[in-house]
Parts: sequence; C-alpha cells; structure tokens
Amino acid sequence: MTRGVCIYKVLGLLALLTFLTGCAAEKEPLIISPLSHGIIIDPKIPEELYPKFPGGPEKMNEFINENLRWPDTEADVIGRVVVAFTVEKDGSLSSIKVVKSLDPLFDKEAVRVVKSMPKWKPGMDNGEPIRVRYSVPVTFQLK
Repeated sequence: MTRGVCIYKVLGLLALLTFLTGCAAEKEPLIISPLSHGIIIDPKIPEELYPKFPGGPEKMNEFINENLRWPDTEADVIGRVVVAFTVEKDGSLSSIKVVKSLDPLFDKEAVRVVKSMPKWKPGMDNGEPIRVRYSVPVTFQLK
C-alpha cells in the first residue's frame, strides 16, 4: 500500500470520528436511515450507535403489522410511507414526521402507529446514551 493511500485512510477515519463525536455532543442526533424492507446496518457505523426496538426488528415489524389500520378510504392505494423520528436518550420518540409520502390518510396512519410504539433502547456511544435520528418504512399492501 502506498503512503498516499494510507494517509487518505487515516484522514477518512479521523473525519468519521470527528463526525461521530460531534453528533454525540447533544445538539444534533446521529442520523441512521435503514430505508429498505429490513434493517440495514451500515458496516462503517458501530452497531452500538443504533437504537433498538424492544425485541429487535422482527418485533418492530410485528408491532407495525398488528397495529396498522387501513385508512377509511375507497382509494386503492398501496405502497410505503417512510417515517423519520429521533430516538431520545431515554428511548422515547420525538420529532416524528413523514419523509416519504404515499397519501395523506396513509401518512397519518403511519405516524399514528410510530407514535404508539413503546420506548426503544437508545443508541449508545462509549457507554452513554445518545440521540439518534432514525427512519422506518411502513408498508401498506392488500393481503
């Protein structure tokens, strides 16, 4: 490996550490966005930084499926609403909002379900809880 490549790797690592340190400093939450059908863990971000739904991703999907109600509409709308929120240091959810809309009635239902979630296990950095911005897809499909 050449010396120039090593320098760039070290600089990249320092930039990542600076970013993570700044995120943990109270002001802005770390942003993690698993925006697919399952939870995708970015290998560049330590797993402890991720907040966790009680019981894990499978239980979160189960919770959403059990609590999601089809909006009272005659529209044949199917698709996905993406809801973003902040998992606070105590595990509560705040700043809940739709970041990918489907239809106003379906958006409202997705937000309602996310608001009804139990407290999460917060993300941790060096053993301390941190605020983390997170997003989940809520899929509406006919059975």
